[in-house]
Amino acid sequence: MIERLRRMPTAIRAVRGGRRLEAHDRWSVEELRAHRRNRLLAIIRHAAANSGFYRERFAGIELSDDLDLTELPRLDKRTMLENFDELVTDRRLSLAGVERHLADIESADLRTDPKLFGEYRAMASGGSGGHRGVFVYGRADWAEVLAGLLRCWSAYFGFAPRLPRRRFATIGADHPLHMGGRWNRSLDTGAQRMLRLDARSPIDELVEALNAFRPDGLTTYPATIAQLAERQHVGELQIAPELIATSGEVLTAEMKERVTAAFGRVPFDYYGASEAPFIAADCDRHTGLHVFEDNVQIEVVDDEYRPMPVGEAGSRLLITSFVNRTQPLIRYELNDLLTISPDSCPCGRPFPLLQSVGGRSDDVLELPAATGGSIRIHPVTLRSPLAGIVGLSEYRIVYGFDQLRVEAVLTGTRGSQACDEIEARLGAALAERGAQPPPIHVASVKEIPRHPQSGKHKAIEVQGA
Repeated sequence: MIERLRRMPTAIRAVRGGRRLEAHDRWSVEELRAHRRNRLLAIIRHAAANSGFYRERFAGIELSDDLDLTELPRLDKRTMLENFDELVTDRRLSLAGVERHLADIESADLRTDPKLFGEYRAMASGGSGGHRGVFVYGRADWAEVLAGLLRCWSAYFGFAPRLPRRRFATIGADHPLHMGGRWNRSLDTGAQRMLRLDARSPIDELVEALNAFRPDGLTTYPATIAQLAERQHVGELQIAPELIATSGEVLTAEMKERVTAAFGRVPFDYYGASEAPFIAADCDRHTGLHVFEDNVQIEVVDDEYRPMPVGEAGSRLLITSFVNRTQPLIRYELNDLLTISPDSCPCGRPFPLLQSVGGRSDDVLELPAATGGSIRIHPVTLRSPLAGIVGLSEYRIVYGFDQLRVEAVLTGTRGSQACDEIEARLGAALAERGAQPPPIHVASVKEIPRHPQSGKHKAIEVQGA
């Protein structure tokens, strides 16, 4: 109870901020663009004035009202970490000090919301590619993060708190070291009955806990809800959530169909990162993810950092977050594969849509081409042929040492027949794309190992990436 009372001021600021953000849904496209431009210039000028790293980085560039964002240099994770002490805008912060704080958090009481210097929330991210990041949010920054979350849940997913209190379950990285674990704690004020489960737990334990709790709302990773959908289909899981939402991994069309069939609800999806928690979210029309340009500017680019035309997939993403003034990230590089839709959503909101989130660029395979040379294979080429295989519950594809290894969790009695079908379909799909298919080895396994900290599941991996 005491911990919940301590969280109330932050939660109240977040609720007010969420309502302000919801009002932006009624803006025109022109109003949104003007607001985005003002916030972009504000964060750039704030960084130049308060960060030694950016002051030097932007030297000689006039930060005028007509600034072209592409004049500013890009920032990658390694450069950010190597210059962390000079990049942050509070001189008390240092990478060594934050790392010591993170080590303390690992052994802290999991019910608490520990803060550095009484105001900064620090989190670590292993990243989908396995490259660790460290991120710090100040008190005002964090209120904006939570406001973005509440906007998603209330205005986009239709799941605002109400009386009688709803039951809300989360399955993810249930630890304050991670973004999801931290915001769940910050908002656990009693407005909803909350159950936090660890995605690394055995599926049988998750089923038992959910059956006992009977959630009205459930959020988790796509691979986890796909597994739970199978348990719901056979009657082992018996819940009827009003809302299902996913994040943290790619929600494939096959997963969405499986979840919709099992629960009678189309799952919502939202996209973000520790660097910018709420970049885009689904609405009830399910036509794509709305890019929240009032909080972030995104640039979808190719391998040479050239802007990609609308409707074409990029191989990299540059983000400029307007939210984090403690650790400004300007033109920060993520290796996500995104496509901006040429269409607008029929819901009438002014935000552009993400047509697809296709994974990470380190999921792209470079294989020998049938005609010589090499060819790049997008992960969707591997996912699509597996979507219709009966009994394939979960899989992981690993490419390395000139071979493709597939671990498959199979249900039913098809066994070796399903393994043969996976091998044949993958080989045919690669050949159709112009690749010379490498040796493909499929093994039936009981479970797919998950990230030891976040509990995420990476479906496609390139050895050494």
